[in-house]
Amino acid sequence: MKKILTVALAGCIVATGCFAFAGCSGGSDYEHTIVFYSSQGDDLSKVTDSAIKAFESKYPGWTVEHSQPGGYNEVLNKVRGDLTAGLQPDLAYCYADHVAQYIDTKTVVDMNKYLTSSESYTYTVGDNTKTIERIGFSEADKANFIEGYFNEGMAVNFGGHKAAGYEDDALLTLPFVKSTELLYYNPDALIELGEVDENGKAAPPTTWDKLWEICTKAKEKWPSCTPLGYDSDANWFITMAEQLGFGYTSADDDQHFLFNNENAAAWLEKVAGYYEDGYIITQSTYEGAYTSTLFVKGPENNGLVFCIGSSGGASNQAGTGFTTEVAPIPGSKLEDGTVNYSCISQGPSLVMLSGGHSVTNASEKEIMTFQFVKELLDVEFQAKFAKASGYNPMRTDVYDVDSYKLFLSGTDPDEGAPLEGKQLVVAKAANAAVELTDRFFVSPAFVGSSTARECVDTVMERVFANGMDPAEALRKAYKDCGGK
Repeated sequence: MKKILTVALAGCIVATGCFAFAGCSGGSDYEHTIVFYSSQGDDLSKVTDSAIKAFESKYPGWTVEHSQPGGYNEVLNKVRGDLTAGLQPDLAYCYADHVAQYIDTKTVVDMNKYLTSSESYTYTVGDNTKTIERIGFSEADKANFIEGYFNEGMAVNFGGHKAAGYEDDALLTLPFVKSTELLYYNPDALIELGEVDENGKAAPPTTWDKLWEICTKAKEKWPSCTPLGYDSDANWFITMAEQLGFGYTSADDDQHFLFNNENAAAWLEKVAGYYEDGYIITQSTYEGAYTSTLFVKGPENNGLVFCIGSSGGASNQAGTGFTTEVAPIPGSKLEDGTVNYSCISQGPSLVMLSGGHSVTNASEKEIMTFQFVKELLDVEFQAKFAKASGYNPMRTDVYDVDSYKLFLSGTDPDEGAPLEGKQLVVAKAANAAVELTDRFFVSPAFVGSSTARECVDTVMERVFANGMDPAEALRKAYKDCGGK
């Protein structure tokens, strides 16, 4: 039998006539408001409004306050500051290394207790009484969660979790939507360079060796072009550490930082030569801008032939005068003749935090926050958000939603017409990314893992833009991370 839990929290007003938790200067009724932080821009926040409205319609008396402090780092810094003041949100966008910095506060909610709970729950807010028939997801819903995405949230992947009281199988995050890096390429340019398959269609490189070979040909044909743009210096370093096995970070408390080594220096030495030859431009060497702004111009207009960037940013890769195509990033050929095609898994997850604003109904807020999580992970909403954002949904049954299937096939599900421009590139990127789940990797999360990312990003800038010796750049970065 379902266990029915009932609470009545209507009498939360003190004698002064003000909410005890909000103060007499006004403000939110935090006891019945789900505070949610994300890095969504205006377009995506409008999509999320539909999930908020669905939640508020289902659960009268409860509201969602959706705030966008800025990008991912701004969300991280806002949450950290709020935790210090006891004003943490109930739900926030996160990366794993963000959550590693929240764990020691012991406010991170283990969502396992709600994930598939079949218990019912009844709440009362003022004149509104509502029974939630099932707190958690059904087992059928849970079976549709993409395993690789879901497993990222297990506590065993987070350094320091046991010291904070979390067991290995605690669920600290749930995936929201995910992205990876893809190779966007100009098919017209490849055809001009003779890089075609047996049918005469453009053949993108599948290995780095082949990519550098094509870059040489492109530079000869269009001397003013830069053949390759990479939108994230840090991602490039981290990906190559995984593909080539030279080490980046470890969850081992005795030695977190592995990147200061001869093999990393050798790789940097090689690509620094390609940078000097004019084959590469990265975000750090393009004044912090995304190199996709060069890719869309084409090589004949001082642009690029290839751009490696996030699947979540696919809409920015729509070419001018050519039709952008999309492929997996190249792999690295190893000494044994095999090719390592590992690619990074990114995109926001969701972390629940308990006890913010000194509410007296923390347990109820957790349950209601989880109901909002269920709206964000609803199959129809996931299809809508994935279509708008270019990110991959976190559940397999989204690919059975008719509107999303049409979108992936290159058809506008609303108009019935073929997709064009940015939306077509987004659909191509989604198709390419969904085939790569077996190639995804994630880096260990611990206090200091976000610093490691910042430090290797600086390594790339120092080597490329400042001409620093790679070994010296790695030593400085290691010291910046606290290494001796």
